Amino acid sequence: MTRLLLTPDAEHAALAAATLVDELIAARLRETGEVHIALAGGTTPRRAYELLATLRADWTGIHLWFGDERDVDLDSEDANASMVHRALVSPAQIPATQVHTIPTDLGPRGACDAYSDELSRLLPAGSAGIPALDIAVLGLGEDGHTASLFPGSPAVLGAGSVCVVVEDAPKPPPVRITLTMAMLNTARTRIVLATGAGKADAVVAAMAEPDPLIPASLLARNATTWILDAAAASALDEGTRDA
Repeated sequence: MTRLLLTPDAEHAALAAATLVDELIAARLRETGEVHIALAGGTTPRRAYELLATLRADWTGIHLWFGDERDVDLDSEDANASMVHRALVSPAQIPATQVHTIPTDLGPRGACDAYSDELSRLLPAGSAGIPALDIAVLGLGEDGHTASLFPGSPAVLGAGSVCVVVEDAPKPPPVRITLTMAMLNTARTRIVLATGAGKADAVVAAMAEPDPLIPASLLARNATTWILDAAAASALDEGTRDA
């Protein structure tokens, strides 16, 4: 079932997320010696990555992937890869061979196909033959989107078992490459980080019954941890808070 971690503010939420990711990494490394993590973009996870870089000294066997990417050059300020490089890869000195960026230079469809192939080649197959990530770190938009799966977009329920091109994102740039909901739900563990009062209604909607108009509500309930600050959790009823 869904696990809920409530924290007093955004800084504590970021620390809780970084600590949980570090603990999951350590456990998986003990099991297999290798771990595969998909990271979220956006402003909310950035602080968690900065803290994670200080928690872990040895990144041997840890592979970073991306839940989604904007159709921009990877060195652009708008690229998720650029943010993750500044917040985590560079300070932690993670080798480039362990950072698997979405190759936007191939164009959206070429990037999606190439990324699907790389994931399928390097990750073990999970349910329905979909590559199985160990950890998927996700954010939540005020409209209920996660990764680049937006309300009303065909990509939410669209074809593509691993990766899909989004051409109608409601905020620029409109073209994105994103992992599918099936891919996210095949991950061994999901962590959703949401902070701020602006996310409060989306949190409630995402924890209600699954609804394609609230893409985050389609995330599997088992092995999913929601990490919220007090503001993001402010609209939850007491029963949900105590679950």
